[in-house]
Amino acid sequence: MLPAVSSPNRTSEALIRNDGPEDRCFGCGHSNPRGLQLTFRPREDGVETVYQADEALAGAPGVLHGGIQATLLDEVLGMAIHVARDHRDEHYVTAEFQLRYRRPVPTRQRLRVLGRCVRVEGRDAFVEGEILSEAGERLTTAEARWRRIPTREGA
Repeated sequence: MLPAVSSPNRTSEALIRNDGPEDRCFGCGHSNPRGLQLTFRPREDGVETVYQADEALAGAPGVLHGGIQATLLDEVLGMAIHVARDHRDEHYVTAEFQLRYRRPVPTRQRLRVLGRCVRVEGRDAFVEGEILSEAGERLTTAEARWRRIPTREGA
């Protein structure tokens, strides 16, 4: 689940970094020393993050574990919704997630992970994303449906 980011720390107008003491999410929280600590950059068509995985996150030697690939994509897709919805104080959870492993994703190389919100229908947001190699080759793709859930305030 991607929590609503009520006050992301933007080191520049273009960066979104969740580094408050409560931001312990495995994917995007910078207060989780064992997490991925992703930082996002809005793009005209969505968001992106750049990530370089250590060999400790490999499934096979030199290949990023598929679960970590799914995590990278799930995080960027959630942030794409958050940015598309203009950082509204809304909470979304992943309802459906489809992943396609197209090529091995290397460890120890810079990867670009892109996400974009395709459309919002009622409580559902439809998103898509991809992991790209340094050379721009599409390695892994994802499509998902996220569902807006009530906040504690009952919204």
